[in-house]
Amino acid sequence: MFSQALMLAIFCVSYYFILSGRFKSSVMVFLMGLIVAFMKIVEDMSLENLSQFIDFNTIGLLAGMMIIVGLLKSTGFFQFVAVYAVKMGRGDIRKTLSLIVISIALLSAFLDNVTTILIFAPILLFISDTVGIDAKYLMVTGIIASNLGGASTMIGDPPNIIIGSASKLSFNSFIIHLAPVCILILMLMLFIWFRKMNSDESMREKIKKLATTDPKSAIIDKKKMIALLFVFLGVIFGFALHEVLDYEMALISMAGATIALVIYGKSFEEAAKEVEWDTLFFLIGLFMITYAMRKVGLIDYLTNVISKVHSPIILMTTLIWFSGILAMFLSAVPTVIIMIPVVQTLLLMGFTPVIWWALSLGASLGANGTTIGAAVNIVGVSLLGKYGGGTVRFVSYMKRAAPITLLMLLIANIYVIFIYLTGW
Repeated sequence: MFSQALMLAIFCVSYYFILSGRFKSSVMVFLMGLIVAFMKIVEDMSLENLSQFIDFNTIGLLAGMMIIVGLLKSTGFFQFVAVYAVKMGRGDIRKTLSLIVISIALLSAFLDNVTTILIFAPILLFISDTVGIDAKYLMVTGIIASNLGGASTMIGDPPNIIIGSASKLSFNSFIIHLAPVCILILMLMLFIWFRKMNSDESMREKIKKLATTDPKSAIIDKKKMIALLFVFLGVIFGFALHEVLDYEMALISMAGATIALVIYGKSFEEAAKEVEWDTLFFLIGLFMITYAMRKVGLIDYLTNVISKVHSPIILMTTLIWFSGILAMFLSAVPTVIIMIPVVQTLLLMGFTPVIWWALSLGASLGANGTTIGAAVNIVGVSLLGKYGGGTVRFVSYMKRAAPITLLMLLIANIYVIFIYLTGW
């Protein structure tokens, strides 16, 4: 009982640091994980058993992709895509913004969401300044598009990477089951948000002038860009065939990163600059805390409550909305790490594997609802304040994002029930 109370206290302290922002949350959460190990609350948390409580498949996959994406970004490829999307709009504000939002979602499906918003934020803010559209409106749209794209694949955002590693579901299965509903929601969002947006003559002229920029001018090193694109596509192809090849996705990701370093002529020390160490250590700390919570029986309480729901449809509905609301206020990654042991126990009790999709969609889509739902939300809001677009407060963001987030969760709820009833 004492160990349970102690772990609950450590958990609450960890989330105080995550939500308060008084200290670097990644450092504090990792410190809490180390404290758990030092206090020996769980006896088998030792270096010999490191792989039992830290998911190195997730860490390796993320680190490898961070290196590849970082090197590809330095060639100017993503800037090229952003400028090209503006050019394709040809002066029509609705078409231009739709293409930018679709580009954000598409890139976020295979890249780190934070990288995507860092690339497109200057474009969104420049359009805001040029044509007089509210920068807050555009940034919130970009953030949601990034989260939607990330939710559509196994490697698009950390929650799905973690679920993929825990569930052993394939890369292809994630795309087949999650991409359709994410595309549907994205198209619905574009229709709802941009349907009344029309360009006056002055706005059209400004957009046309913006569209005259040559996308090729954004490319810094064409030869390396092409070579790294082949590596990136090769890694994605490897992910698609990882079950057939019988290789862990982390191994494929790290192999791709190493080849990319050879092509670019960089060392691992130089590549370290491309790795988001805060994200990796944040995850390691959470893995340690959650493992200890599971071992002392705290996760069992949550499992026991949810397992009392005997109807699979009601269970999936509960998972989507519970994980969705939790992700809004505790962030998607912690929500997923907490809920994975619950889902694994439910599967052992005979429930359908479709509940993995309920958890994935609930956490990934629910993260759109607040400024702290995902890392990309925090970064996007920070960029808005940094570059003069105005400060978005927690409540102000919720007013803009929560209604569309609740609609997303409702659509996801119907969609997951459809998957279950059809046996898809």
